[in-house]
Amino acid sequence: MTSPHDQNFMPFISQEYVEQTYWRRQAAQGKLKTLRAIAGWSDICGFGDALASSAWDLSKLNERGLFRSLSQAYMSLGRPLMPSMPSERVLVINDGIARTVDLTGSEHIEQAQLLFYIRNLLIQHYMLEQQLVNGGLGLRTVLAGGERCQYSPTKFTGHLLLSHTNEPSEFGKRLLEQEFVYNPAEFQMNTAFALAYTLEEMGSSEGLIPNRAYFETRWLSTLNDVIPGFCVLDGQTVHLLWHDEPGITIAFDDCRSVEAKGLVTSVYRVCEFIVHERFEGERTAFPMAAHDSRADA
Repeated sequence: MTSPHDQNFMPFISQEYVEQTYWRRQAAQGKLKTLRAIAGWSDICGFGDALASSAWDLSKLNERGLFRSLSQAYMSLGRPLMPSMPSERVLVINDGIARTVDLTGSEHIEQAQLLFYIRNLLIQHYMLEQQLVNGGLGLRTVLAGGERCQYSPTKFTGHLLLSHTNEPSEFGKRLLEQEFVYNPAEFQMNTAFALAYTLEEMGSSEGLIPNRAYFETRWLSTLNDVIPGFCVLDGQTVHLLWHDEPGITIAFDDCRSVEAKGLVTSVYRVCEFIVHERFEGERTAFPMAAHDSRADA
């Protein structure tokens, strides 16, 4: 029996339902907000072949040490490399790692912060690539620019499923705590991530060989939209400026036009990057083309 003092909890009065209704109305009325973003997709090359040769048996993959490689990738690139504002979001999916950063305007972004972020990202690729090559695998990272637009809630939990009166049962409590849908706002309709993923997936068929890092034109233009003149293309190099002089120089040994699902962009293959003394107190150079033939596409 119920009493006048009973409290009834229904899905349609939950906070999640309110949020769901808000996003549905925003989408229907065309009031969604678009943000500029830069993103990246890093993929372990050769993992598919290892999966096939192990007959998709995870115990065999474990015996071959493949999970050690996944752990190395997670520890290197599966963490935020820009934790302060604007903060990075990272999504780890099997043998790939996605990352994205909102670029909302120069008033919210420090130039030094962007330089440290790009330096850290390239260094982590450099170190992880060496570890993976030693284990018979490889690594390919693609950086791209674009936009992203949130159009729905970020989660779907048991609060949208369970009706209960007063204190729920133990089963009900577990159901309420369960998150059934993961839908991070930063990855919703993210064209920067979609482009990075699409280009990386093209692989060697479009000249994107393993064990390299790549960036494309929209990555440069998005950075320059936020901080005008930040990226300067000069022959076979791109200078990322610090007090109007190069703070980081990224050298490339190949630039090609690639069509990705109707979008034509130029893709640059990194062969070296240099952190200059004027930015970090000493000059450090990192070769990025040492393992061109060590993994399959």
